[in-house]
Amino acid sequence: MISSGIKGSIMKRLFTWGIVLFLFWAGDITAQEFVVFKVHTPFDMGQVMPDSGRVNDFYVKIGTPEGAQIGTVLNVYRDQDLVSDVGNFSVKDRQYIGRMRVISTNPDYSIARVLDLADYSDPHRVLQAVVIGDYVQPVFVVASENLFDQGSSTLRSEAQVEIARAGRFIQRFNPIKVRVEGHTDNTGDEDANMTLSQSRAVAVIQILINNYNIDEEILIPVGYGEAKPIASNDTPEGQRKNRRFEIVIEK
Repeated sequence: MISSGIKGSIMKRLFTWGIVLFLFWAGDITAQEFVVFKVHTPFDMGQVMPDSGRVNDFYVKIGTPEGAQIGTVLNVYRDQDLVSDVGNFSVKDRQYIGRMRVISTNPDYSIARVLDLADYSDPHRVLQAVVIGDYVQPVFVVASENLFDQGSSTLRSEAQVEIARAGRFIQRFNPIKVRVEGHTDNTGDEDANMTLSQSRAVAVIQILINNYNIDEEILIPVGYGEAKPIASNDTPEGQRKNRRFEIVIEK
């Protein structure tokens, strides 16, 4: 007889893997075009390690035709194959590594500087640094406390300025797929946070469609709840960073 606690743990794990498989099927994890491909250094002695622990600037395959401009913020990700401990299969896990900002643009590539690295615990991330082969996606980030009251998915009136900026951000890239993510900190019930983050992502999308003529076919709402922190939840500052929504240009 399986205890209710063990049964609940198994169900949560299956649910998590189900989300990963769905996102993989839906194209959320795909072959990336915007890849970090070279370290940018004033000289090359052949001894410089290709990671942000040693240098901060990198060449990235995203240029002005794709909408890159000086100041564009890029999320850095890394894909890793994980073997499930429930069943015999593997999936790709997308790890958030950190953020970069474009400091120089060209038609074929940009040079981007590391802004910060993820400072939360992730047992699958073997190197806390940007490395050659990581990929980036342009991102627009807003702390959710500027948009929603606590526990609510109703946009506050003062949120319109941020939503307008988000609309202009999307239009600049002329994308065919945009991921609108809702995130929370780890305060409160995990399932409730997941539901709230999804509702907030949907609320942002409705405003983008109704007020800024963004094509609803390109917008994909994803609620991650507390599952995708970008900072440690052990401090109030880290929790504020994690209470956010992100608009990510996928392609």
